[in-house]
This record gives sequence, structure tokens and C-alpha cells, in this order.
Amino acid sequence: MVGVITMQHRLPYRHTSTEVRLLSTIGFLIGAEVERARLETENLQLSDRLETRKLLDRAKSVLQRTFHLTEDEAYSRMQRESRQRRKAMREIAEAILLNADLGRNQDEA
Repeated sequence: MVGVITMQHRLPYRHTSTEVRLLSTIGFLIGAEVERARLETENLQLSDRLETRKLLDRAKSVLQRTFHLTEDEAYSRMQRESRQRRKAMREIAEAILLNADLGRNQDEA
């Protein structure tokens, strides 16, 4: 439950309707902000996953072209490297892309 505020008083006290409305509004605003923050975090995570997916796809393409592999073989090779080196798939993909970029730069020089 988001946006709930408990009102308490040391002595018996009857809160006025204005106090109740004010705290209700504050609770609603806090709840909305908590939800906005959650959605922002989720959005960042999804953006990161999408970027990682794009990197993996580009790295697979490099492996496919360089070693004449199928898509599945290229992905399996990246998985194997990831396990053996204890590195995230994203790091493996970035290394493959960097190596390919350096190779292109050497060919141009």
C-alpha cells in the first residue's frame, strides 16, 4: 500500500476534517512520488537491458562475419567466454566490438 499516513496523538484527539484532508493529500502526493521513482528505476533497468541486447546482437554479428558462425554458434561462443572468464556477457560483447573496431582502424592506417 502506497500513500498511507497514520495520524496519532498522545492524548485523545479528534482530527478536524481539514487535517484529515491535508494529510490525505500529502499521502497521495508521497505515494505518487514513490510510484514515479519506482517507474523511473524500472525505466532505467529496461533501457540498460535494451542497450545490452543491442551490444550482444552487434557482437554476434561480428563473430558471425569473422568466423562464419551461425547466430546460435556466435551466442554460444560468447556464453562460453563469459563463463570461462567470469565476466558479464555485456563485457564480452564490448570487448568483441572494441577488437573489431581496432581491427578496422589498423586496416585503414
